[in-house]
Amino acid sequence: MNEHQARLHVKKLRRFYTDILIYTVVNLGLVLIWAISGGGTFWPIWVIVGWGIGLGVHAFSLGLLPQIDVMVPFLTTEWEEQEVRRLMKEEKKPKEEKKSKAAETKIEVISIKPVMKKKKTTSSQKKMSDKTKS
Repeated sequence: MNEHQARLHVKKLRRFYTDILIYTVVNLGLVLIWAISGGGTFWPIWVIVGWGIGLGVHAFSLGLLPQIDVMVPFLTTEWEEQEVRRLMKEEKKPKEEKKSKAAETKIEVISIKPVMKKKKTTSSQKKMSDKTKS
């Protein structure tokens, strides 16, 4: 990581921490409004959960949740590199296998002679043929 990338990352982190501070203040205010208005159904939960999911995704994109890599390994750059190498190997294998199989394959030509079957003759046909012969 060069200096420019490091500075960019620090700016993103600063923005994220500012978002967390705003999230906390706003949600505390909503809970306070809920409590002052007499309680009832805890409606601020919708804001807390929805906004919290967004902050969680943002934290993950910044690499602040490294433990999630254990549960979801396909989200890491290492996995991507391994997958690219594996796919490149698989692509080379079929081409090599086709060449070797083509060399091993032998084509045998079998000639088939047509077989003529004798027709069955009925007794009336025999009588007819006997009459024509005489």
